[in-house]
Amino acid sequence: MMAYVFIMVILLVFQSTVMELFKIGGIKPDLPLVFALCCSLVKGENMGAFMGFVNGILEDIVYGRFLGFNALIKFLTGYIQGYFTRDIFKGPAIITMSLTFLGTLVYNIIFIFLSLIFKEITNPWYFFTPIVLPSALFNMIISPFVYYAIVKIERFFDYYFNVKY
Repeated sequence: MMAYVFIMVILLVFQSTVMELFKIGGIKPDLPLVFALCCSLVKGENMGAFMGFVNGILEDIVYGRFLGFNALIKFLTGYIQGYFTRDIFKGPAIITMSLTFLGTLVYNIIFIFLSLIFKEITNPWYFFTPIVLPSALFNMIISPFVYYAIVKIERFFDYYFNVKY
């Protein structure tokens, strides 16, 4: 579990530095969110919720105005993604891409809804079409690579640390 937290910290640093070069129209993929969503696909809702919470609380500490705002939203997104995809076969890349697209939409819908409640935004449609949909498409494109990396990491941990005799 600590290895995943370490990877999440590295992804947050990567997100705030290198990913600035990959912006298209001010939109860039959210690598830590994709990592949390793929963790929920591979390891279930509890791991997805934990990785979402870690991702969110680190973002709140570094960027946020409210401590816990992103942590709550990403926690819920990771849990929802993991809970509703328990019985789905996740082998083909198109399924991973589709589920990441839907997970990103769920994250942004919860984010916009809570922002409306806290009066951070007044017009939700201003954010939905120009920001949410391209962000979900970016996340969808990178998700098979992240998913494949998590599966490889999980196999490595299973082989070297859970050897049963």
